[in-house]
Amino acid sequence: MTGSGDHRLDLHVLGPVGFRVGNESFEIARRMERTLAVRLALARGRIVPDEAIARDLWGDEELEPERIAERLRVLSHRLRRALGAHSSVVRRESGGYALDSALADVDAVDEAVPQAAAFRRTGETKRALTVVTEALAAWRGPAFADLRDLPFIAVEATKLDDLHRELLVQRVELELDLGIDITADVERLVIDHPLDERLTGLAVIALYRAGRQADALERIQRLRARLADELGVDPSAATTELELQLLRQDPLLQAPEAPRPSRLPDLIWLTPRDHFVGRTDDVHTLLDELDRPGLVTIVGGPGAGKTVLARETAIAVRRANRPIAWCDLAALSSDSAVVPALAAAIGIDPGAGDPLPECADRLAGALLVLDNAEHVVDGVAEVVRSLQWKAERLSILVTSQRPLRLRAEQTHQLGALDPEAAAELFRVRCRAEELLPGDERVTAICAAVDHLPLGIELAAGLVRTLTLDQLAARIHQRTRLLVSGNRDSGARHSSLRAAIDWSHALLDPPSRTVLDRLAVFAGGCTLEAAEQVAGGNGIPATEIPVILADLHERSLLTVTIGEGGRRYRLLESIRDYALDRLGRDEDAVRREHARWCANLAGRTERYGGADHAELDRELRLEEANLRAAIEFALENDPPLVLDIVTPTWWYWWSHGAIDTGRDWLRRALAAADPEPTVERATSIRVSASLTRNSGQYGEARVLGEQALQMFRDLGDERGYGASLIGLGITSLAGRDYEQCLKQATEAVEIFAALANERLRAAAQNLVGTALRGLGRTAEAEAVFQEVCAIWRAQEDLRGLGATLCNLALVRHQVGDYADVRRLSLEALRIYREINLTEGVIDAVDLIAGVELAEGRPADALRLLTIAGVERIRIGAPQIIPDELDAREGAEVEARRQLGLAATAVVAEARAVPFDVIARELAT
Repeated sequence: MTGSGDHRLDLHVLGPVGFRVGNESFEIARRMERTLAVRLALARGRIVPDEAIARDLWGDEELEPERIAERLRVLSHRLRRALGAHSSVVRRESGGYALDSALADVDAVDEAVPQAAAFRRTGETKRALTVVTEALAAWRGPAFADLRDLPFIAVEATKLDDLHRELLVQRVELELDLGIDITADVERLVIDHPLDERLTGLAVIALYRAGRQADALERIQRLRARLADELGVDPSAATTELELQLLRQDPLLQAPEAPRPSRLPDLIWLTPRDHFVGRTDDVHTLLDELDRPGLVTIVGGPGAGKTVLARETAIAVRRANRPIAWCDLAALSSDSAVVPALAAAIGIDPGAGDPLPECADRLAGALLVLDNAEHVVDGVAEVVRSLQWKAERLSILVTSQRPLRLRAEQTHQLGALDPEAAAELFRVRCRAEELLPGDERVTAICAAVDHLPLGIELAAGLVRTLTLDQLAARIHQRTRLLVSGNRDSGARHSSLRAAIDWSHALLDPPSRTVLDRLAVFAGGCTLEAAEQVAGGNGIPATEIPVILADLHERSLLTVTIGEGGRRYRLLESIRDYALDRLGRDEDAVRREHARWCANLAGRTERYGGADHAELDRELRLEEANLRAAIEFALENDPPLVLDIVTPTWWYWWSHGAIDTGRDWLRRALAAADPEPTVERATSIRVSASLTRNSGQYGEARVLGEQALQMFRDLGDERGYGASLIGLGITSLAGRDYEQCLKQATEAVEIFAALANERLRAAAQNLVGTALRGLGRTAEAEAVFQEVCAIWRAQEDLRGLGATLCNLALVRHQVGDYADVRRLSLEALRIYREINLTEGVIDAVDLIAGVELAEGRPADALRLLTIAGVERIRIGAPQIIPDELDAREGAEVEARRQLGLAATAVVAEARAVPFDVIARELAT
C-alpha cells in the first residue's frame, strides 16, 4: 500500500536510479542504501520478509536469522538517515520491511502502453504515435543503469529493456502507417538488433515503398544468413511470406489508400455521448473482435446498456474511416420484417425483389449494427447467415437479450457496472461531481438498481426533484419510482418498468409464471428449490430446468457457480417487477417457499457432527431465504416459524443473531396454538437456550422449567433429558454449581438408559464443568477425558471442540501450559473447520492465558482484545463463570504488567481482523 503523493518516495529507474519526494529531488549516495530502496520499491508497498531482502542483497552468503535482522536494522537506519525528513516512508513490519514508494517513470509508461493500444484500435494513429513518443522520452539510459549488475535488478532491467524495444518498434509501425519516411531510423534499429525479424520486416517495407525493391530483398537474404549462422534456424513464416510478397510486388505492401466514399447513409445522429462511463474496456474488446470480418453479439438483460455500448463502439469504428450501417429492430413485429428494415436502413428500396444482394454489396468492408434483436432472433440469424456469405469484409454487431446461436457468433456478455463505475456514472448524470467517492447514499442507490446503467441514469434524473437523502430512502420502490427517462431513448428506456415489460412480454406463459414465482426467493436458489417452489399448478417440476436455461439465455436470470454449486438469482429490479406480477398468487407461492425452508431446517437439525461445516454452509447460503420465510410466516402462519427456527437455533446462535432468533420464537410461540406438544416443548427449550446465551438467566430458567414440565407431562424422556441439560447450563451461568451438577447427573442417567451416546456425552461434559467450578479438578479432568473419547467416536466436532477447551482450562488451573496450548490449538482448528466463531473465540482466550503465564503480557492482551471485539460483534457473551473469571483475570494482570504501554497495545489490536489472528494461530 503506497502512501499519498506528498509522502511517497518516487523512484525514477529508466536510467540511473533517482529519487524524489514531491518536488524535492535528492541523492542516496551509498550503493547499498540505494539497492535496499529499489528492492523495497519493487514490492509495490507490500512487506518484504527479511530473508527475501537478504537473499537479493547478499546472495548466497550464509547468515543466521539474528545476523540478518541486525544487518538490515543497520542498513535501514542508514537509508532513513539518507532520506532525512522523509524517513517515515521506510516501515518495519512483522518480519520484514516496506517502503511507501512508486516507480514513477515505469508507472507512467505502464499507463501509456494500453492508452496507445486503444488509440491504435480506434484508428487514431497520430494520437497513438504521440503517446508512444512521450513514453520513450521517459528513458534516460538503460534501466537501473547504476545497479543492473545485481541479479534481482538485472531481471527487472531486462523486462524494461524489452519494453523499450517494443515501444521503439511500435513507433516505427505507427510512422510507417502515417506515411512518414522511417528508412534511416529503422536502419539504425536493425543494426542494434540484427536478428529481430519484426524490425527487419518494417525496414524491408520502408525500402520497398521508397522504390528500393532490390535493397529490400537483399535485407531479407542477409537476415536469413545470420539466422542460420548464429542461431541455426530458418526465418519465420511471416518473414518468408514477406519475401514472397516482395517477389510478386504484392499491392498490400504499398501504403494504405484513403478509403473509398461510403455508399451507406451518413448517420449524423451517431455522435459521442458526454462522459461515457464504465464500459471503455468493453469498447476496446469489441474493437479487437470487429477488426476482422465476423459476428459479435452483445448479450445482456434489460437496462444493461447494450445499445449505448454498441453506439460508442460504432463511433470508434467510424473514426477509423470505416463505413457504418445501423438498423434498429425494436419496432419490428415479425421475423419477416428484418430484411425490409435492413434495406431501408441502408437506403435500398425493399420492394424491388430480393434486396439482400444489393445490401451485401453496399455493406462490403463496413460494420453493420443490428440493435434490439431479441424478439426477432430467428429472422436476424437468417439475414446474418446470408450476409456473411455474400458481403466482403463485413463485420456485424448485434445487441440482444439472447444470442443468435450461430456457429460463427462470438458473444460479449454485458452485466452490471462495477460499483465504482456505477457511482461515477451517477455523479456525472446528476451533475453532482462534488459528491465524494464512497458516499453511502450513492452506493445504496446504485446497489438498489443492480448497478445497471439504465437504472442509474433514471435515478440520477430524479435528483432534479428529490434530494439525495430522499432518493436513497425511497429507491427500494425502484420500479414505481424510475419512470422519467429521456424522450429520445425510446419508449422501452423511458422507465425501468417499461424496459422489463418488453422482456417479460417476449416469454411464453410458463416461463412468465416461473419467473414471477422465483421472485419470492431472497438471495437466489438452487435448482431443487426452484423445482419445489416454482413448479406445480400446471408447471411440471421436470420443465423447470429448461425454463431456467431459457430465462438465463434471455439475461433475465443470473447463474453463479460457487461453494454451493449453481445458484439462480433475479436482479433486484426484475425481482420487484415479478413480485408485483404475482398479485393474488403471492401468498400461495410464499407458503410453498416457507415450507421449503422448513424442510431445509429439518435436514440441518443435527449439528456438530463431521458434516457440520456442510450444514453451516448450506444455511449460510440460504440465510436470506430463511429470514424472508420467517418474516412471512410470522404474519401468516406462526407454526411454520417454529418449524424453521427451532431446528436452526444453533445457526443463529453461532452467527451473531441470538436476539433475533429469540424474538422470532417468542412471537411465534405467543401466536401459535398453546396446546402442549413435543414440537412446542422443543421450541420453548430452544428459546430458553437463546435467552440464556443472551445473558437473561432468570427468564431462561422460567422457560427451561416450562419445557421440562411439558416434556414430563408428555412422557418424552429424550426431551426431558435435553431440558435438564439446558437448565443445568443456566444454573452454571448463575454460579449454582451444585444445582448444575444435580441436573446434569440426572440427564446422564436418562440418556444412558436411552442408549443415546451423543446426549449422554453432552450431559457428562456439563458434569465435568460443574466439578471444575466446584474446584474438583481431578474429577473434572477424568470426566472430560472420557467425554473426548465419546465425541471422537461419534465424530461430533462441536462437542469435541467444547470439551477440549474445558480440558484446557483444567490444565491451566494445574499449571501445565504446554498442554493448554496443545489442547486449545486443536480446539481452535476444529472450530475453524466447522465455522463456529464463538468456539474460536474461546480457544483464543485460552491461548492468551498461556501467553501471559509464559511472560508475554503484550501478546496476551493483544489476543484478548481481538477476541473481545469479535465476541461483542457477534453478540455472544461469555456465560461460564470460571471461564469468564480466567479471561478477566488475565486481562487485568496483562494490563498491570504493561502499565501505560497497555493503551497502545489495545489500540493496535482493535484494528486487527479476528479471522487474521485466528488463521495465524491455526497455522
